[in-house]
Amino acid sequence: MMKKFFLPFLFFIGIVWVVFTQVPLSVYNNFSLSASAKQPSNSSTYEVWSIDQADSLDGTPLGGNLYVLSGDDQDFLTGRAKVEQINLAASAKSKGLAAGQKPHWIAFNTGAKYAIVGYATTAPVYAIDADRREVVDSILPPGLATSNSHTVYISKDNKFVFVADTPGQRIHKIATNYEAPGGKIFGEVKTLDFNVSETKTALGTPTARPVVAVVDDSGQFMYVTFADGGVAIVNAETLTIAHIYTKEEVTFNGLLASQVGDSFITNAGNADPQIADFVYVYDNKSLLENPSKRPDFIKVPQSGNDVHGAVFVRDKYLWQLNRASNTITIHEIQPNLFDPDIDGSNKVRAVNLVELTDTALGPDPAPDIIETSPSQEVAFISQRGPNPISGNDPAFFNSVGATPGIGVVQIKKDGQDAKPVYLYRFDNVVNGVNIGDFHALTVRK
Repeated sequence: MMKKFFLPFLFFIGIVWVVFTQVPLSVYNNFSLSASAKQPSNSSTYEVWSIDQADSLDGTPLGGNLYVLSGDDQDFLTGRAKVEQINLAASAKSKGLAAGQKPHWIAFNTGAKYAIVGYATTAPVYAIDADRREVVDSILPPGLATSNSHTVYISKDNKFVFVADTPGQRIHKIATNYEAPGGKIFGEVKTLDFNVSETKTALGTPTARPVVAVVDDSGQFMYVTFADGGVAIVNAETLTIAHIYTKEEVTFNGLLASQVGDSFITNAGNADPQIADFVYVYDNKSLLENPSKRPDFIKVPQSGNDVHGAVFVRDKYLWQLNRASNTITIHEIQPNLFDPDIDGSNKVRAVNLVELTDTALGPDPAPDIIETSPSQEVAFISQRGPNPISGNDPAFFNSVGATPGIGVVQIKKDGQDAKPVYLYRFDNVVNGVNIGDFHALTVRK
C-alpha cells in the first residue's frame, strides 16, 4: 500500500508543475535511433544482457549470474528468445581473477565487442569478451576497504572507463585498450577524491558519495550525481571540478546521467513517497560553447515514487521508471528547450502514467533499469526480487519485488504508451529462499 498510496497525488502535482512553472530546455537533434512503425516488424537479432546480482549458481556469495537473451523483436515479445546463463564468478576464477561481489552495473563499449561490469559491494571492474561470454580482464582501482565500483560508463572513443566509487567518495578514470596484446585491457588509473572540505561545502552535504559519473559525447565533461544531493560537472581530461549544483538545487540519490542531443539529463529519487522525485535537464551545448559558465538547467517533477532507470524513446519521449510505485511516467520533450524566446509551459509535460502492477510483468515487478531494442519498438526492464540486496529502504520496501528477471514491454503509439507483454523470470533459490535480484541491464546493439 505504501508503494502506491501517493501515486495519484504525485501525478497531479507533476501535471500542475509542468503547466504553470516550466521554462524552456534543447533539441535532441543528434539522437536518432528508430523507425516509427506502429507494430513490431521483423527486426534483426540483438542481445539483452542483465545480471542477477545475488549468489552465483556455483555458490559464490554475491558472485552474480549474467543472463544473455537473444532474438528479434517478435522473439522477445512472444517468449521465444534464446537464453544463456553465465556464472560471472566462475568465469573470473577460471582466468585466475578474483570473484567480485554484487555485480551492479554493465555497459558495452562502442562497437559492443566488450562489456564492462561494476560491483556494488567490492570494487573490481571486469571486462567481458561479448562474443565468447568470458571475463578476460579485471582491475581493482585504488580505494578504501569499503570501496566499490557502483557504476561504470565508457567514453565514446573507447579510451576510458569512468567508475563511481560511492562509499570511497571518489571517481576513477581507467585507460582502456581493447586491442592490447595479451588481453590486458585496463591500464593507467587516475582518481578524483571528492572527500575534501571544499567539495562537501560547495555541495552543502556531509559526504560526497558519487552515484554515477558519465562523460558527455564530446569527451570533455563528466556529470556526477551524489547520494546526499548535488551534481558536479568535472573536466574529464584533467579530473578537476568545473561546476557544482548544491543539494538544494539538485536533490539526492541521482541514478541517471545521460546525454540526449545537446542536453544532459540526471534524476533524483527517494523511497519516501512524501518526498518528491525529479528529473533535471542541463544545457550541455552552452557548456561546450562557454566552459566557464555553469549551464542552465530545468527541474521536472515526477509523478511516480523512487525514480530509477530511464530511457528516451523516438527522440521525443522520456520514459522514467518509478521503482516503488511500479509505474512508468512518460514525458513528452519538445525541441528548443533552452531557447529563451519560446514559451516553456509545454516543453516538458507528462503525457502518460503506465501501470506495471498486476500485469504480464507480475504482481509487483519493482522495475529498476530500462533500455530499448534497436528498433525502439520493444523495451526491457530489470526486475528486483523478494529479497533485494541493494538500494532497499526497509521503511518503505521500495526495492522489494515479486518476480526477478527481465520484463518485456511493447512500445505503443510511437512512444507515448507502453504495454507489458512478457516476463523472462529467473529465480535463484538458496535454502528455500528466492534471492534472485536483477539490477544491471543493457542491450547489445
